[in-house]
Amino acid sequence: MCDCGSTRREVLVGGAVSAAALVIAGHAAAAVGAAPTAPADVLADMPAERVMPGLAIFPRTAWGADLPAKGPAVREDARFLLVHHTASSNTYSSARSVIRGTYAWQTSAAKGWKDVCYQFFIGRDGDVWEGRDGSMAGPVVADATGGSQGHAQLVCLLGDFTSVRPTAAAQDSLVKVLAWLARRNAISVEPGATATFTSRGSQRWAAGMSVTTATIAGHRDMSYTACPGDSFYPMIADIRTGVLAQSEAWRTALKPAARLGTVDP
Repeated sequence: MCDCGSTRREVLVGGAVSAAALVIAGHAAAAVGAAPTAPADVLADMPAERVMPGLAIFPRTAWGADLPAKGPAVREDARFLLVHHTASSNTYSSARSVIRGTYAWQTSAAKGWKDVCYQFFIGRDGDVWEGRDGSMAGPVVADATGGSQGHAQLVCLLGDFTSVRPTAAAQDSLVKVLAWLARRNAISVEPGATATFTSRGSQRWAAGMSVTTATIAGHRDMSYTACPGDSFYPMIADIRTGVLAQSEAWRTALKPAARLGTVDP
């Protein structure tokens, strides 16, 4: 489930009354801890790294130079991309602080994860941040409350999109990040593209179950959760269309350089 709420309301599935039928459907409070303080020089502005035309990403050190991962990154067999939201305030003062607070909560004794679970974060101004350690270098395994079905790379928008939509800038960056990840990880974004895999075990997909999903999906497609928000989730189909268009645009733009042997995003 989305690790977006420390207080949660539960709803019955299919009218069943047993506790086993309870699933998480919403989030009453953001699961973002107090952002750890750090010396000013540690949080000095760092430039974003250009990875594709029109897409630059702040490395993990830009928000967490003093907050190392608590264990090594594990390479993932990435087959699809999963969109999340933090379900935290949309009026935050600093994206860096929100991400640092997310780190504080997700690596706390309550969660016990070795790092933030998301591979990338996207802020309301379209700013893009590397999340889990090693994500810029290649696909790494994520964590998830209730267990992870595996094979996904997680892109998380900062904010709560239950009743409002992400900004146009955030949507544009989301399209570009997903298109870049699909290109890097050889994930098809053609219309109707799906991925099939064997679940590693989660609260929705028991270990050993065969799962088929769209290659770009919302978190609620994989877990019993309201993430990435009722207002935003219906837009995932439009995001897929945008990703395909962006992928085609990059393919065309980079093709001449590829022929010359000088591919440089």
